[in-house]
Amino acid sequence: MHPRGVAAVSRERTILIGVDQGTTNTKAVALDREGRVLAEAVRPIATEAPRAGWVEQDPEQMTSNVIACVREVLERTGRAARDVAGMGLANQTETLVVWDPDTGRPALPAIVWQCRRGEDEIASLRDARTRALVRERTGLDLDPTFTASKLSWLFRHRPAIADALRQGTLFWGTVDSWLIWKLTEGAVYATDAGNASRTMLFDIRRLDWDAKLFELFQVAPSGRPDVRRSTGPFGVTGETLFGAPIAIAAALGDQQASLFGHGCFTRSDIKATYGTGAFVWLNAGSDPEVPPPEGILKTVAWLLEEPCYALEGFVMTAGAALDWLAERLSIAEGAPGVLEQAAIAGSADGTILVPAFQGLASPWWRPDARAALLGLTRATTTGQICHAGVEAISFQVRSVVEAMAGPGGQRIRALRVDGGPSRSDYLMRLQADILQVPLIRSRVESLTGYGAALMAGLGGGIWSSLDELADLARPIGTVDPDPSSAQRWDEAYRDWRAAMEAVLALRSGAAG
Repeated sequence: MHPRGVAAVSRERTILIGVDQGTTNTKAVALDREGRVLAEAVRPIATEAPRAGWVEQDPEQMTSNVIACVREVLERTGRAARDVAGMGLANQTETLVVWDPDTGRPALPAIVWQCRRGEDEIASLRDARTRALVRERTGLDLDPTFTASKLSWLFRHRPAIADALRQGTLFWGTVDSWLIWKLTEGAVYATDAGNASRTMLFDIRRLDWDAKLFELFQVAPSGRPDVRRSTGPFGVTGETLFGAPIAIAAALGDQQASLFGHGCFTRSDIKATYGTGAFVWLNAGSDPEVPPPEGILKTVAWLLEEPCYALEGFVMTAGAALDWLAERLSIAEGAPGVLEQAAIAGSADGTILVPAFQGLASPWWRPDARAALLGLTRATTTGQICHAGVEAISFQVRSVVEAMAGPGGQRIRALRVDGGPSRSDYLMRLQADILQVPLIRSRVESLTGYGAALMAGLGGGIWSSLDELADLARPIGTVDPDPSSAQRWDEAYRDWRAAMEAVLALRSGAAG
């Protein structure tokens, strides 16, 4: 039996497991030594919105889902826990979990990354000096997405929880810390540098928690998760969970894991993951001093022998816009039905959707923004409104890619894509035309869990370098743009940007 807290593995063990604790689902994937997917499992996770702008989930359901999914992939592969060389955890980032280390129970529901309740706590900090300080140390912008604002809200509005955090009788952390603590039965209280970099309390240059940031956000927990490399070690699972201990050999944020799963190991490699939101990430190399372009975030992608940084453009609403349209337009087939209606219509015919249902993230960072549907006539059809939603996703991604290029406007060579909506041929053709660059589609659908499993393979000694991993995630194909459509989509994009700017101006006027 392995000592608790020590992630020892054997090269004779035959499979790797990657877990993706996302916002909508929990997934697990099993890989062999050649990087082939052997089995997958998925469980939905419930999301609650008890007030406008609030988003919560049950941390206990996250844990039970992870255990159930890992057990299922073991059963499907016909393997036992002793055959697993290592498990990698990937998770929705920024989400805050607070729990009692004595009882193992959450002190309140998880405050999900989408939750906007910390907006008031950081609104007073948005002066130029403070914003520059936060950008310099964390690479992030002052937005309630990040964990610091949620923790600040707790210290202001939940005094009993705040006192317990100050005294150390409650623990806090992001989802990875919670899962690691639960799976190791309280033996390990830790996070990786990538997840820590999403809290807005972590200096990405020094790769350590930052006392000045804790003071700035007026949060003073006595304990903090231990920050480790992305390959850990993060301990071993309780023996009774899976029949034998499994080494937790990796932990990453979900988008970090996706970037890793795409094989974006070279500076300027770029990918987009389409899901509830859309996340455009670019490998920014290992230099911590290079600042991100305006409106774009810089974060830790992973930490091995040295850090790998990434630029991030975060689209708040992507697939969620399709879900909203399906609900409001009574499209029974949901998001796939919206995509089908859009393809049948073939055009928005001047209809424009600005999908700021919970504000706008990159590159605008306007949490006060609200959605708008413009350009309607009596002849506007359901399909045209659906097409406006699909265009809005693609236009937001283009806005992020252009912002990442910076003032020099350096074009990207190709965009690697994954996520459920990326399986839509229509959406991907539209995105390729709007960007005028090829899209490379991943062969692996659950790329976040896949990336976590690959990182676990590094942590578990199955592979010794990134070079060994470079060819594992081969693409399923490429979607090439139609050059003849460039001018038409340039004009449509300018119209969409003008509509978006008008909506932002309207909100600014209302605020004034």
